[in-house]
Formats: sequence, structure tokens, C-alpha cells
Amino acid sequence: MTNKKTFAPWRTRSALLMAFSLLFPSGSLHAEETLTLLTWEEYLSQAVIERWQAETGVQIRQIYFDSGDKRDEILAKPDHQIDVALTELISSSRFGARGLLEPLDDTALPALRHVPQRWQESCGAYSMPYLWGTLGIAYRSDRIDSAPHSWADLLQPVRRDQPHIIMMEDHEDILASPLILRQHSINTSNNDELKAAFELLMAQSKAVLTYEYVITSLRSQRYLDQADMALAYSGDQQVLNEVEGVEGEPWRYVVPKEGTLLWVDCLSVASSSKNKPLAYRFLDFLNQPDIAALNAAELGVATPNAAARALLPDDIRQDQTIYPPEDVLARSQVYEMRPLEATQTRRRIISALINAHDAR
Repeated sequence: MTNKKTFAPWRTRSALLMAFSLLFPSGSLHAEETLTLLTWEEYLSQAVIERWQAETGVQIRQIYFDSGDKRDEILAKPDHQIDVALTELISSSRFGARGLLEPLDDTALPALRHVPQRWQESCGAYSMPYLWGTLGIAYRSDRIDSAPHSWADLLQPVRRDQPHIIMMEDHEDILASPLILRQHSINTSNNDELKAAFELLMAQSKAVLTYEYVITSLRSQRYLDQADMALAYSGDQQVLNEVEGVEGEPWRYVVPKEGTLLWVDCLSVASSSKNKPLAYRFLDFLNQPDIAALNAAELGVATPNAAARALLPDDIRQDQTIYPPEDVLARSQVYEMRPLEATQTRRRIISALINAHDAR
């Protein structure tokens, strides 16, 4: 794993602000205990992990996925041994209905009171809110003459035949950008609208380096010299600058003018977990305001925890790449439940796209 470079100044100030909390851990339990977390890479602060381990003696084992489809494949396996999984409303509702995720007991999560009801409703009965943000374009400001401002800059690039863009294989999020550009709902089940989105992605594909999630791709040292734009989530630019370790933090992030996807990541407890009381303790730990603030500040991602947000320094709370202004939120869409058949159609579309790209 590539060594991280020093945090950006606002992250350093935030870490110093909350570092006192790391100096006073409480007693430990059994050091051999382990809690297994299924999540994105670089999506839980190392300082938070160390605080948890110091307080409980319980180790955190992380298993990474780089798309929602990969996560779903893991959760569908009967022997996955996952205790806590990063999910969202659609996946948690479907897996919960199949008995694979626990209906969350709010009485076992007293710190959840710090999370407003609107955010809790964004995750449903089988999960709790973790972090939220937007979908947009990450770009190398030192390699691009002018910053992208439209989804067309990503989907209809000037250098159409020169591979320089990184997309993602997630069947939901990759379709959001062409649908928004065409002013369609990201929840559409209309075949003509989905076909038009597919055609836009196919036309773009000659400019695509890979459909592997940008953090995963660049961390593996692939395409470092070629990639200058990527479909990304808010906060990804922080990790990309750390991964590349170059001066000046050239990776930046923008929400296109046409609007965006407003995503809410959630956390669920697997029904098959043998550590359910410990899993609940971990979820409640993450909702403690000082812990939620530390995690959000380190990751550069927005927290749904109102008490935690109040603890953040002004420069973080006023950073519009983390907390978008109201006009951006007004142009944002959220995912809604849809028939399983519509999801399968989307998966077939992305499978065809990637197969065609890889066959070149």
C-alpha cells in the first residue's frame, strides 16, 4: 500500500483539535476479538480504528469492495463472515427482506439520536446513516486547461480517442451521469432513456482507461501518468492526492452544472454475524459526536450527525465540495426503490459496456 502523504492543512487542524480524545482510552476487553467490516477502501479513519481498538481491545478487519455489485456478491454468499457492511437504502432493503441483514434495533443505538430523522429515513429499517455526499468529476488541475463544469466534459470529451478517463463499473452510479445530462430521472425504468444513456457511455468508451474505481486503480499504480479525469465521489480527491503523493494537491472535484446524485452510505449488521452485540457497539461508537466528527474530518466527507458537524472547524463546514450549497442540493436526485427487473436491466447494460471496452 502506498504511504499517505501529510494531511492537507484543514485536516491537520481537525486532527489536532480532536487528538486529545486519543490520549484517554478506557480499559480493554479481549484482544483476540475481531469485527469484520465490508466497506470501500480508505473509508474509515485510521485514528477512529485506533481509538476503537484502544477502548475495546477488538480488532477491525476490513474487506474492500470497489462497486456496489461486488459488495452484493459478497453479501449474497452464505459463508461471507461479515459482521458489519456498508450499504445503501436499496441494497439494505433487499438484503433485509431476504433475511440477510438485521432489522436495526434503535434502542441498542442511543447515539443515533444525534442523526436527524431525514437521514435515518434515507437508510431504512435495516441500516443506519454513515456518511453522505455527491457524485461528480475528479480532475487533474495541472493537466487540464480548464476545469470541467458539465457532465458533457466527462462523457463527450474533446480527446475522444485518447484514453485518459477513469469511470466505474457500478451499475447504478455510472448510469447516473448520462441520465442527468439528458435530464432524465436517475431512477428511470424507461428502456429508451436507458438505451440513450448506454449509447453515450459507449461513445465515450474509447477515452476510458478503465472501469475500475479510481482509488483502487490509482492505488495499484496503474494509469498514474494517463488519468486526468474520473467519475468520483465527493472526498475521493483527498485520497487521490494522498495516493499520488505529488505537490500542490492537483486532484480537484466539481459537481457538474446539470445536477448530481446525492448519495447516503449506510451501515448494516449481517444476520449471520456471530458478533451482533459487538457490531451494535461499533455502530453506536461511530455515532458518538467526537468520533463521527473525527472520522468525517479525516476522510473529507460529510457526516449526517448534527452534533458531530457542530464540532468541525469552520473551514471544513464551509467547504462546498463536502457540504454543497443549497442550489446544488436543489439540483440533486436520490435513489428510490425500483423493481428488481429494472436493476437487472442496468446490470446487463454495464456488463455489455465493459465487455465491449475490454474486447478492443
